[in-house]
Amino acid sequence: MSAIRYILLLLLCFALPGYGSLQAQQAAPQQRFERANQLYQQNQYSEAAGIYQQLINEGYSLPDLYFNAGNAYYKSNHTGLAVYNYEKALQIHPDNEAVIHNLALANQRVQGFTDELPLLFFQKWWMQWQHLHSPNGWTTGSLLLLWLLIAGILAYLLAERFHTRTFRIGIGVAGALCAIYFFMSVYTYSVAHSHDTGIVMGSGINAKAAPDQNGKDLFVLNEGMKVQVLDATQEFCKVQLADGKTGWVACEEVKRL
Repeated sequence: MSAIRYILLLLLCFALPGYGSLQAQQAAPQQRFERANQLYQQNQYSEAAGIYQQLINEGYSLPDLYFNAGNAYYKSNHTGLAVYNYEKALQIHPDNEAVIHNLALANQRVQGFTDELPLLFFQKWWMQWQHLHSPNGWTTGSLLLLWLLIAGILAYLLAERFHTRTFRIGIGVAGALCAIYFFMSVYTYSVAHSHDTGIVMGSGINAKAAPDQNGKDLFVLNEGMKVQVLDATQEFCKVQLADGKTGWVACEEVKRL
């Protein structure tokens, strides 16, 4: 009877179309990432970039994934997408020297590229501090510290043996850390969802003086340029270059970071 049950179980597994695919999907991301790496090593850059992009589209957000995708796009001569992925990697890990180096190489291909002003030491420190945790990490930390603070206050109010200077200092420190973590959770969430910078995806795009296709041409944008998005209508975005020039372009020409 056990052999019959085993055969029936195998038949049931093959009969259910989602069973085998579900098991394959559970291990698929890492396997596909490794497959893309193999394709890259075999100089099949477009195929590798396609797999990296699929993983990114599925919600995977890792600096190595963006870095490898940038390399694959760079090798397949998609400068705009290469710059975009390097910039995404730097958002997660601002001090990654390999990403910084490869981004500089990609920017050398950008026609009319204007370098941004270098960050001051306190700006670098602030970026490092932001990436100490993810937005969810800052939020989780603030909640844990809030519960710790509440527990400390209750213990102080209900038990006289906690009426000590050391305990009061501990409550104050917990309160200060809770406030800092709460502020950083709100700030990092707003930064992560602001999308006020982007990369130009096309070449020879005329920036207009007004959000109108028939507006006066001001200057030309090329693939890979990084722009600041200052304003937007339903179809047009007002962008600013590193040198301060501003103009309106179709929003579809700019891929937001």
